[in-house]
Amino acid sequence: MTTAPPAPDRRAQLKARHRQAILDAADALIVERGAPRFSVDELAAAADVSRRTVFNHFASLDDVVMTACTRVLTGAIDEFRAAAAASSRPDGGATTVDSLFAETVGVVRGMDLAPIIASIWRMLGSDEGDPRSQPVIQDVFARITDELAAELSERSGLDALDVDILVSSLMNGIAVVAKHWITETGAVVDAATRARWRDLLDRMVAAVAAGYRPAATDPPAD
Repeated sequence: MTTAPPAPDRRAQLKARHRQAILDAADALIVERGAPRFSVDELAAAADVSRRTVFNHFASLDDVVMTACTRVLTGAIDEFRAAAAASSRPDGGATTVDSLFAETVGVVRGMDLAPIIASIWRMLGSDEGDPRSQPVIQDVFARITDELAAELSERSGLDALDVDILVSSLMNGIAVVAKHWITETGAVVDAATRARWRDLLDRMVAAVAAGYRPAATDPPAD
């Protein structure tokens, strides 16, 4: 008796499960080994699929790792957009550039970005100086910038250029903070390094808010 092929929806579900299993296995192996140090055969065994199935879904191991990173980035972007959409002025007043800046800073400070940065850094094997890491981290902030600027521009009714400048200044600043935080901490996440992240973030926000204006001084005495 000939067995009928699976229905198209069942086939699609199976493919989706296999892809998910491969990515989950890659995540687990990276955590276990501290970097993407595994072969296709090891990945296939961890995902309980064949080597051929891995290549049916991904062009290479690098493709697997980059796709796993994208999942992390997408989660960060979604979280950022949701937090921005939920935030509003507590006094119900009209939105100004200053109030929008304060609102956006509040969203940034409310996010737990240190583990996200550390996860991407680890997933790309940056302990070996992988040159892809910093561009990928910058990419998440570029995506967040585009998404958040569009969201806030529409919601606030402010000039789109003003919103783009505001959001770009903050997001580029966060990318710089991430670079320095990784250099200082090795992307280890604990109470001390989280505190250091907050310190660096506060320093960046203060610099952007001040526009690097010189500190006010008292006039000389007569």
